[in-house]
Amino acid sequence: MNTSYEQHVEYPSRGRMAWFAAGSALFVGAGLFLMFDPSEDAGSSMISRVIGLLSILFFGLCFVYYLVKMIKKEPSFVINERGFIDSSSYTSGGEVSWEDVEHIFMYEFMGQQMIGVKLKDEQAFLERQSGMKRKLMTASTNMVDATISIPQNSITLPLDQLCLMMINHWQRVQDIEQVDPSRPGEIAKD
Repeated sequence: MNTSYEQHVEYPSRGRMAWFAAGSALFVGAGLFLMFDPSEDAGSSMISRVIGLLSILFFGLCFVYYLVKMIKKEPSFVINERGFIDSSSYTSGGEVSWEDVEHIFMYEFMGQQMIGVKLKDEQAFLERQSGMKRKLMTASTNMVDATISIPQNSITLPLDQLCLMMINHWQRVQDIEQVDPSRPGEIAKD
């Protein structure tokens, strides 16, 4: 006997992505202003140009990321019977099996609510990530005790509801494995 699961799919809010893209564009403009403002004195001119360049690079990448997220019709988060697929941010976790999850919880970081997912084999997961993404995820893991952090900004469902949904799916898989540990993800047949 198999248990039927509901699949839940989240798409990014186009309105929210548009606001983030507009905010990023404003910071790119501010960076351009800092780089090319002739009224600066010679001492602070170099500092302003460096800050301007960093602003243009960082917020330019953010602008492109939000534009792509707004235009593409890809889900930002999917929950199914095997696990979840996270593509809610640049440092998203990708596909994660429920069997790999150790703990799911809500936390707040710098005033923003997040869902934290702690994995059983955190190091193996981080080693599968690419260069810069791995470094950002490692830094995040060192700040909070979560291997994967899911922010609200590209999820339309309130995070507390999404967290409860994730916990329910995860616990269901754990209950099934306790019935028949040799067959993860299935209920034992009588």
